[in-house]
Amino acid sequence: MTRRYRRRRHGRMSGGETAAAAVVAGLVLAAAAHSVGSGNVPASLTAARPPAAAAASAAGSKAVAYERARLGYPYVWGGTGPPRYSGYDCSGLTSTAWGSAGVSIPRTSEDQWAALQHISAANLRPGDLVFTYWAVDNQASPNHVQMYVGGGNVIGADTVNVEETPLSTDDGHIVGYARPS
Repeated sequence: MTRRYRRRRHGRMSGGETAAAAVVAGLVLAAAAHSVGSGNVPASLTAARPPAAAAASAAGSKAVAYERARLGYPYVWGGTGPPRYSGYDCSGLTSTAWGSAGVSIPRTSEDQWAALQHISAANLRPGDLVFTYWAVDNQASPNHVQMYVGGGNVIGADTVNVEETPLSTDDGHIVGYARPS
C-alpha cells in the first residue's frame, strides 16, 4: 500500500502534507471559480456540494446532537457505544444516533444503504447519511457511512476516533446519500 493511502495513527497530516493539500485545494477552487461563469464546472467538483441553508428535521437534529456529543470517542470495530462497547464503528454510530432520535435503522452500512431512502447530494440536510467505500476495496457498495451535520461537514467513526471532517467531494469513493426519516 502506498504512503498516501495509509492513515496516520492519529489521523493528522504532516506540515508538508497540509501545505500541499492547501495548494491543491486552492487550485481546485480557483479552477471551479473560473469555470462557474462559463458553465464548465466538472460534475466531480459540484456533485457533493450540499445546499447552503438546508434545515434538519427534528429527528435529524437529535441524531446530529447525539453524534456531536460523542466526538473523540474511540473507534471500535463493531462498536455501538457504552455500556457494551467503549466506542463506535461507523455504522454503529449512525444507527445509535438515529435510535436516540426515535428512528430505528439497520446496524451495518450495507444494510442501511439498502433500506433507506436515497437522495441526491443537492438535497442533503443535517442528519442525512453519506455512504462511501475505501479505495483499497474498489467496490460500488458501501462499506463506510458518515452523518452530514451541516456546513459542509460530516461526523463519522474513522479508524481512530469519532471526528468531524469536511464532506469529501471525491465522487470516486461516494456511493450515495440516504435519509433515515
